[in-house]
Amino acid sequence: MNSFGHLFKVSSFGESHGSHVGCVIDGCPAGLLLDKAKIQEQVDRRKTNQSSFATTRNEEDTIEIISGVFENTTTGSPITILIRNKDAHSADYDELREVFRPNHADFTYQSKYGIRDHRGGGRSSVRITAPLVAAGAIATQLMRTESAVKTTAYVSRIGNISILDRHNYLHFDLTTIDSNEVRCPDKEVSSKMIQHIEEVKAEGDTLGGIITCVIQQVPVGLGEPIFSKLQAELSAAMLAINSVKGFEYGYGFDSTSMKGSEYNDLFENSEKGITTTTNFSGGIQGGISNGMDIYFHVAFKPISGIQKKQQTVNRDGETVTIEIGGRHDVCAVPRAVPIVEAYTNIVLANAFLHSKLSKI
Repeated sequence: MNSFGHLFKVSSFGESHGSHVGCVIDGCPAGLLLDKAKIQEQVDRRKTNQSSFATTRNEEDTIEIISGVFENTTTGSPITILIRNKDAHSADYDELREVFRPNHADFTYQSKYGIRDHRGGGRSSVRITAPLVAAGAIATQLMRTESAVKTTAYVSRIGNISILDRHNYLHFDLTTIDSNEVRCPDKEVSSKMIQHIEEVKAEGDTLGGIITCVIQQVPVGLGEPIFSKLQAELSAAMLAINSVKGFEYGYGFDSTSMKGSEYNDLFENSEKGITTTTNFSGGIQGGISNGMDIYFHVAFKPISGIQKKQQTVNRDGETVTIEIGGRHDVCAVPRAVPIVEAYTNIVLANAFLHSKLSKI
């Protein structure tokens, strides 16, 4: 299961310390003129070593498209994207060869496959998302040929510091997301987040948080009514991102404390056509987009690689104490913003193509 998507299908390959990470896109229609600079721009947004609390692994992350594109235009054949790993320090992980790190994939990978690449987490590393961000950028350019749909993600919580009303994204200027290193649109809250991260970094510990994603200019009719409900596809994609532990769209869990008369989004005929007076349902009803903004929240756990002594066991079941070295994020949530956007856009590209087929 290294692929996701049905019509616009993206298959991932590579390991954290292998020669390359990459992906293959199958199903991208021919004739799409690609803007490679914009693709690279999105990949650069998730790069390492961009803040004081990100891993210091310094990868250039220059994308190389080796198939499926001729004279900057897609040919309809599979698109292969490569990104070379140039700054892997594999020796940093030698002492972890026989040890299972707490809350990592070490034990489960070893148990399932009987072998694991201990260097930087191998296949389980967030490193594999770099080319998938490029795939998401191509998905964006595909959708823009027919729609003005726009996906914007931002950090709404880090640790115990959060935006007061996580549902009220309209209060913020979403064009300012990249103006600070935590990618939070609330200037006052972002300063507190940075301070909180620095304090936890000094303790040798890590933090998680929440990313909120907003999809605007959404056409009516994206998504399928039963097993490929739009929210189901979005949640499956988000939960495939490293460290994600939760997904909520619209008012989600908050709706459980509301009455039906409070939660129902009432329809009206406005200058934009049929819309709703509120948007508690997050722009999706019956698994299909209703034309209102889609918004959802993604919960990330703290990074497992803390620089504190921890008790664990080795492959022989013996109790050992480890203190993880190497280069790790203190908080990877801000770097995950372009990953959330990319995975969202891959889901949307599939929904667009399915919608076209359903009308043939």
